[in-house]
Amino acid sequence: MKGWALAAGLLGLVCVWWRETAAPVVGPVRPVSTSRPAMPEVAPLPASEATVAPRGLWLRAVLEGAHPFQGEARIGAATIASEDARRWEAARREGSGGAGPARREDLANVASWERATVAPSAVGGVLGPEPVAPAVRYQVMAWEPDGTFWWESLEPGEVPASGVLDLGVLRARRPTGVRVRLKGARPAQGVFSLRLARGVGEDARDVERASELWPLVRHAAPRVAAALGEGTALSFEAEGEVALVPLLPDAAVRLWLRAESGQESGPVEVALREGWVETVVLDVDALFPGGLAKTVALRGRVLLEGTSAAPPGARLMGPEGRAVDMAGDGRFVVEGLPSWRPSHFTVTMPPASGGRPIAPASRLFSFTPSPRDTEAEVTWRVPAYRWLVLRMDPFARSQLEARARRPYPVFLLERRAEDGRWLTESAEHFLPDAQGLAVSVERVGTYRVQVAASPVDVQPTAPVVFDGEIRERQVAPSSREDGATCVVRVMSGGAPVSGAGVTLSGARGSLPPLRLLTDVEGLARLGGVGEGPVQVEVSREARDSWSGDIAASCASAGLAEVHL
Repeated sequence: MKGWALAAGLLGLVCVWWRETAAPVVGPVRPVSTSRPAMPEVAPLPASEATVAPRGLWLRAVLEGAHPFQGEARIGAATIASEDARRWEAARREGSGGAGPARREDLANVASWERATVAPSAVGGVLGPEPVAPAVRYQVMAWEPDGTFWWESLEPGEVPASGVLDLGVLRARRPTGVRVRLKGARPAQGVFSLRLARGVGEDARDVERASELWPLVRHAAPRVAAALGEGTALSFEAEGEVALVPLLPDAAVRLWLRAESGQESGPVEVALREGWVETVVLDVDALFPGGLAKTVALRGRVLLEGTSAAPPGARLMGPEGRAVDMAGDGRFVVEGLPSWRPSHFTVTMPPASGGRPIAPASRLFSFTPSPRDTEAEVTWRVPAYRWLVLRMDPFARSQLEARARRPYPVFLLERRAEDGRWLTESAEHFLPDAQGLAVSVERVGTYRVQVAASPVDVQPTAPVVFDGEIRERQVAPSSREDGATCVVRVMSGGAPVSGAGVTLSGARGSLPPLRLLTDVEGLARLGGVGEGPVQVEVSREARDSWSGDIAASCASAGLAEVHL
């Protein structure tokens, strides 16, 4: 019996020793009191400390743990910016109760986190006393390598100039996280990495509560924080594992497995439990059922259309805006392009130092490889500008400007489609020069220019044809026949309305509207009116309005009367 008693006693001592020394393990959250410690009083420094510490304000706390503290700690003093306080108080005076936080103290933010000293003890450690500046709120955080952390805040109210703010005992908290392991990865496949994103819940309050721990994640796990906030990828360690600890206590975290080539799997969503570190195994074969794709080496050349030379001064930008080295003859090589998706490149030209540019400022090219290719070749041709010159002597220019009102005159380039319709063509340049106006054209076809003095006063030029050899064509504006002019008279109650807004638009939606105001006689002079609708909108001080097509009235009498 004595032997059994002695054995039982030794077993009890071993159990006590294990409870006192074992480090926290991944598991359920330890019961933590949800009640905040009583607001600490500002206590004077003990006599032993007062003799070595200068007067001022200090902060201290006890970090309760299962073993001597082995991590780092920070203190943040949260203050309120004067501009934030001014806006908050103004919103309250104006009755905007829903604007901003309900409490003024919640405007306080921590500008910087200061390192704090923790003296280890048998069951945790003692933080401080550390000197602090007067603040609205003080935040203490501490963490250990396994993710165990301490997080507490204090709003002391009135803060004296000296003394010690004591946060009392802070209990250790288990981290939320994920430990990711790989299955089926082979050395020949290279290094895998992981991209992740937050999976937030629908309740905004839960998202806000989880986001409060951003400072802890940034300090305790900066690589995890960069992956969450900036989208950087985390490489797997040699043993094929990535520890995402700590994470924000969101509803879930989404994971994308990325191969060395850059190929990514679909997202894997992992549900999170606050205070637990989940273990997730990613099966390479299951996530990439078609196998890992290879990369492609692209050899190519950039040429100016119609020549065997590179565009002068051109630069080549590859995927994600990376510069690609290009030789003087336009040749380039790009290694490691993905074979499972297109890659996009941009050729950019320098600004023209004088005269007309020879090519568009930028041109997009796409490369779509075959999944089986490991090498490919391309030749990309940058279009060389052709120029349609609209000849206008000084008299023709003055006549056009006299008919037009700002923002007119406006010029439109049109190209004839295969079915004979005229369609608006994008043109990068409308350059005034000694001959008139030079319009850039990028491709062959039949073109004309619409010369607009207003949305309803539009004259087309004669059409011209560009083929592969012709680089410049000249055309003169069509001579304008004396057509109908039109005036809008706005009346209300039998009297003319002065200052009414008149907005004029025509058949071409690509032309901007013309906005006028009626004079003291209630008149708005529209100028020349061609064929097609004459759409007018009339409004007065946002009260009365009228809209309609006045083309018939303009054609018959040159006057359209609108009654508000």
